[in-house]
Amino acid sequence: MASVSKRKKSSFWTACYTDQNGRQLKRSTKTTDRSAAMVIAIEYERAEKQAKQGVLITTQLRKVLSDVSEKVNGDSLHVDSVEVYFRKWLDGIAVRNKPGTLERYRNAVKWFLENLQGKVKKPIFAITSQDVENFLNARLKSGLANKTAVVDLKIIKSAFQQAVNYGTIPINPVSAVRLPKVDSMEREVFTHDEVQKLIKAAPSLDWETLITLGYFTGARLSDCVQMTWDNILADEGAIIYRQQKNGKLLKVPMHFHVIEHLHHKATFGTTGFLCPKLAAKGSGGKHGLSEGFNRIVLKAGLDPMTVKGKGKRKFSRRTFHSLRHTFNSTMANAGVSDELRMMLTGHKSKDMNKIYTHLQMATLQKAVNAVPLFGAKKEGE
Repeated sequence: MASVSKRKKSSFWTACYTDQNGRQLKRSTKTTDRSAAMVIAIEYERAEKQAKQGVLITTQLRKVLSDVSEKVNGDSLHVDSVEVYFRKWLDGIAVRNKPGTLERYRNAVKWFLENLQGKVKKPIFAITSQDVENFLNARLKSGLANKTAVVDLKIIKSAFQQAVNYGTIPINPVSAVRLPKVDSMEREVFTHDEVQKLIKAAPSLDWETLITLGYFTGARLSDCVQMTWDNILADEGAIIYRQQKNGKLLKVPMHFHVIEHLHHKATFGTTGFLCPKLAAKGSGGKHGLSEGFNRIVLKAGLDPMTVKGKGKRKFSRRTFHSLRHTFNSTMANAGVSDELRMMLTGHKSKDMNKIYTHLQMATLQKAVNAVPLFGAKKEGE
């Protein structure tokens, strides 16, 4: 028969009960309320009896603990199923992110749930690291590039991490899974003359604006297309914007060509988006901004440098993001310091900035020539 007692020098009541093997056990209830402690002791013994009968499984054990919590604290330990949890999680993502980001998250969750099959009906805590491992292996076997698979896994990890933070599950099952090695594709840059060809090949004034901003500010595509006239600080001759990727606020002085272009653009109005007809477009898809830029590259007679990726897809090494590389590299070749370039691009480390730095051979040759010459040989040597 379950009972409770108190040990010397302890303010907590101890549950005394019989386990499934007939042994008398004592376990602290971590409560100073005798009535609550008695409830816990009784439930401990009830669980042991069920275990003795061979009917206590994980879900029933969870039910026992939930009953205890409800009787003692008034709160049950109800946990959503995997599919319900992820649906609620995506609802939260929807109100805090842009449609393009939400679509990427939804796809990752869809593929994860499909791989779990019947397990989606089980509580969220039933998912193990092995389930995550199976998902990763399935994605890689389908011919997916390592980098894409890792992105999927990071999305799933963030969902489970929220469950950990809320105390719903004790550990993140994704944390134990070893990620595959990722080889990032190296971007190529555009020359100054090639950028002029891109602007000339642009099908609209909005595209001219977008390319001009990318080349002369180093801003990402998503940041450039969302810039408004409020981002223009005419009195200071600068553009101020907050990077969507990391929330960092940047102020970039406007190049003469940017000022000249915006002066022309101002004749059509100075309110709203700088590129109003493109602002509503997403970056992906057949009619998205990325593909639109690729068509401009081809129209300009330039090579997008398309290569086969690690998976089934092909990638262009010269995209709109190459303008960001070009912006950084042009300044590096002109002798602008790492520190100043990092301030203008928003890079957090020199290592990251190096990835965006493509030095021209003339710059490298100048560096090599800086090594002092050997002294002239003396006669007779």
